[in-house]
Amino acid sequence: MNPGYRRHKILYEIIKPFAMVFLKLRFNFKRGKMQDIKGPFIIVCNHVTNLDFLFLSCSFKEYIYYVASEHTFRAGFSSWLLRAVFDPIGRTKASVAAATVMEMGRRLKGGHSIGIFAEGLRCGNGVTDSVQPATAKVFKIFNVPVITYRLHGGYFSHPRWGYTMRKGYMEGEIVNIYTPEMLKKMSVEEFGEAINRDLFEDAYEWNRDRHIAYKGRRLAEGLEFELVACPKCKQLNSLKSRGDRFWCSCGLSGKYDKYGMLSGEGFEFDNVRDWDAWERKFINDLPKADDDTVLASDEDQILNRYSSEHKTVCVDRGTLSITPRQLKVGNTIIPISEISLYDIILQGYLLFTTKDGNHYEIHNNKHKFAGFLYYLLIKKYKA
Repeated sequence: MNPGYRRHKILYEIIKPFAMVFLKLRFNFKRGKMQDIKGPFIIVCNHVTNLDFLFLSCSFKEYIYYVASEHTFRAGFSSWLLRAVFDPIGRTKASVAAATVMEMGRRLKGGHSIGIFAEGLRCGNGVTDSVQPATAKVFKIFNVPVITYRLHGGYFSHPRWGYTMRKGYMEGEIVNIYTPEMLKKMSVEEFGEAINRDLFEDAYEWNRDRHIAYKGRRLAEGLEFELVACPKCKQLNSLKSRGDRFWCSCGLSGKYDKYGMLSGEGFEFDNVRDWDAWERKFINDLPKADDDTVLASDEDQILNRYSSEHKTVCVDRGTLSITPRQLKVGNTIIPISEISLYDIILQGYLLFTTKDGNHYEIHNNKHKFAGFLYYLLIKKYKA
């Protein structure tokens, strides 16, 4: 048993009624009947908001430990509170997760249940991302039941790119329960396909007939962190937003409404999902450029190096730029060929691990940038 289990459970039982009221009032969350399933088990869920762990915990009687991104351990008081109540298992994004797997195994052997958002990256376009085959392999190794759980309505309630939460409707459901006996009969590929099938949601299709309104303020603000290419002038990193409007200097102008739909001039898409599909292909198909061609740049960004002990050191500060062969922040150059793994968090922090084992993060809360654009460009030029 985890040494702090009793304390964690007592603290959470105190907080839980307040969390349930908050989720109902803030998100209009319908959890259905509280699930009384005995652990230990692994519950895997699609990742749509920063509060997904609360939606899960308020749906199960069993106390659940969660796998959480390393950056959540570096957020001051909120990190302290999270660790005091949930004692999450750290997962350094854009890195090999061997230590995370070992800690999951230790807690499962101690009789505790584990919750994980296996996509890793919160949904940015309304469509669930795929879970890597290695994840299914790890789940099979533990020899415990695996529960798949799907949240609906979370993308419109709190899109990854947005500044604000919106109130409409959310619900959660158990999709399947895979017993150890069932898992033994399934190959890793079959189990991986089953997880992806169970977790998949297209938020726009789900809300097409329901037509639920998600009301809030500043609905479009932050769209430039997801919509990183302009379909009218074909420029990268050129969109701006304010309130429920977004625009480009070329004349493109649009509105994001309470149903998550787009309208305006200079583009043919009526939703973020389709625009995002177009821009991914557009960026992937960009013509070959000279090695020194600057594809995107953002002023006043901070390059930090962080450790598994959650300590951060500032490496450099200055203009962030990317060319087909390198990332540069200030005077520090990181060849793209030296980047082994990469990811983004929140509205666009860019995280990456280099081949020498160092972990880096680029961001500046006062001057945010579209980390998703750099993510797509790194993906293109690493390929």
